[in-house]
Amino acid sequence: MDDSANTFTGTARSVVQARDVYGDVHVSHAPLPVRAPVPRQLPPDVAGFTGRGTEMAALDALLAQDEPVRIGLIAGTAGVGKTALAVHWAHRICGEFPDGQLYVDLRGYSPDEPLSGQQALEQFLYGLGLPGQNIPTSVDAQTALYRSLLANRRLLVVLDNAYAVTQIRPLLPGSRTCLVLVTSRNGLSGLVSRDGAVRLRLGLLPNEDAMALLRHAVGAGRIDDEPTHAERLARLCAHLPLALRIAGERVADDEYSSLADVVGDLSSERERLDALGSEGSHDETTAVRSVFSWSYQALEADTARLFRHLGVHPGASFSIDAAAALLDRPPAEARMRLRQLADAHLVEPVARSRYAFHDLLKVYADERAEVDGRFDDGQAALRRLLLWYLHTADLADRALLPLHRRTALALPRPRHGVEEFADREHALAWCEGERSNLVAVVRRAAAIGEHAVAAHFPRALWSFFDLRKLWSEWILIYRIGLESARVSEDRDNEAWILSGLAVAHYDLEQFDRAIRLSTQSIVIRRVIGDRWGEAGTLSNLGLVYRRLGRYDIALNCLRRSLSIRRALGDRRGEAGSLSRLGATCRDLGRFEESLAHLAESLAIRREIGDQHGIGFALHSLGATYEQLGRLDEAVGCYRESLDARREIGDRLGQAANLFCLGKVLDRVHRRPESQRALEQALAIFAELESPQVAVVKDYLARRTGT
Repeated sequence: MDDSANTFTGTARSVVQARDVYGDVHVSHAPLPVRAPVPRQLPPDVAGFTGRGTEMAALDALLAQDEPVRIGLIAGTAGVGKTALAVHWAHRICGEFPDGQLYVDLRGYSPDEPLSGQQALEQFLYGLGLPGQNIPTSVDAQTALYRSLLANRRLLVVLDNAYAVTQIRPLLPGSRTCLVLVTSRNGLSGLVSRDGAVRLRLGLLPNEDAMALLRHAVGAGRIDDEPTHAERLARLCAHLPLALRIAGERVADDEYSSLADVVGDLSSERERLDALGSEGSHDETTAVRSVFSWSYQALEADTARLFRHLGVHPGASFSIDAAAALLDRPPAEARMRLRQLADAHLVEPVARSRYAFHDLLKVYADERAEVDGRFDDGQAALRRLLLWYLHTADLADRALLPLHRRTALALPRPRHGVEEFADREHALAWCEGERSNLVAVVRRAAAIGEHAVAAHFPRALWSFFDLRKLWSEWILIYRIGLESARVSEDRDNEAWILSGLAVAHYDLEQFDRAIRLSTQSIVIRRVIGDRWGEAGTLSNLGLVYRRLGRYDIALNCLRRSLSIRRALGDRRGEAGSLSRLGATCRDLGRFEESLAHLAESLAIRREIGDQHGIGFALHSLGATYEQLGRLDEAVGCYRESLDARREIGDRLGQAANLFCLGKVLDRVHRRPESQRALEQALAIFAELESPQVAVVKDYLARRTGT
């Protein structure tokens, strides 16, 4: 790894500690602009929502409750409309919660891995604007932080598709100003008895509401012309909203058939499924399956094939480009096929150019793949999907840290859906949007024996994890990749992943583990002759020992790293090793050596156009000048570093520069300039919700004697 790809950064509990502010350790390469602080995460409202007047009134009563935490629980069978009711009511009352709405699909009944409470909690903290490096690693610390952020704020929290109370409890606010709405097929009695949830059991639609839903979907005229057959259609759909919507869409599209004809077709389809089914098949699930099958049979051949292939997608939602890879057709055709599936209510749009399955439909898609599809066709589609994720992640990595040294992916690239990113912002947005899917995809790759694919994902996701500090996902994906690298005897990736894991554990201040992992990586790299990788890991190892105060070992590691990088002609790596040597010499009071190393590092970075490194080197130079008492030169370096970090959008680095600059300006009695710099630093730290806010405030208070 080169210097930026191997840079150990801040800690989980203190984003910008004193050593960071003084330039010893940079916090991240270039964080992009932070999300808006007010989350608006609700899915789109349900078009044509019908009925449920009694249930809506019961939910309205939650608003008047005066409980420590207001919790509503909507429980009921699959397809009964729990999510539709929750989302529709949430949109109706969202004005009561001006501080935002948080939403997560816990995937409790998905065929794939459910979301844990901690995974959902991390998503919420991130959605509240917290940078990844500010998020603690333990669930208890995350819960405490989450409740602190929500204290006295009026937020609505929607927890969809929960299967167990353990998923929910970490996500409960501690403030009566918030309201939590949970949906589940389970009654979750523990949530009711212990946490005071008000449970609303959602039953099948009454006949009147079922007829109203069909009128909306089909048109009042056709329903009123054949009321008996309309009621028969509702009974065949078991009065389940999901089945009624799909059936209504099918009827609306078939304007030349009477309702009697349609009911006859559906009755025949149900009889066919009943004959294939098990004892007791005349229930809500069989009703839904018969409606699904009825709609599926009406699809064009390639649209039906896409429906079957989507069933192998291991994540919660999918994009048009992912569908293009599965279908092995251009994105324009995939978009058209997805719209056909959405029109038939076999998938649902959840965001721009993004769709999802109801979990019953995902199961049904898997069924159809087994019955109608060829095994090798489905396996080929899944492999294309895995490779699409890998190649797209690799392109995102190149956009996020363009100077990071890489090797070309030797694995085949899908013909469709893999596109270059326009800029860093688009690359980061893709990574964030696919976060949960990426974990699921790497799991699936390893589970089906695609170890070469799984072993490459850690490298492709390096820049995203190093920028955003999502430690739990970082470590999970890297550990899966490590096992796959070992199974496939891929020593190069094994060494790379070990070194990347060491970075994560260093960030978490688990220094013994970081040393052990780095040492294992170095051993492998020496065996396979990877001098470039050995130099990068030695540089990281030097930083670990520096943090432990073992300066003799740190200097030895850094000098060996520098020697190898110079021999290889690795100019960027050379600059990184020099920068760390300069900071270590400063720790030892060897200021002239520090200045010499840092000046050489800066010259190289300017020569090769490394904007990331220029900001870091200038900041560290400023810190050395400051300790020497050469304050005017320190001011100049901090100002130049600030300009470099502004150019690349490094908000956290800008705040650190401004804080240091403000303090030095204070020492040279330039109080108005100092005040402006400190106030700007405080504003950015506050925007990032950094713990450094308290440090700046404390300095300002002591400065004014208050």
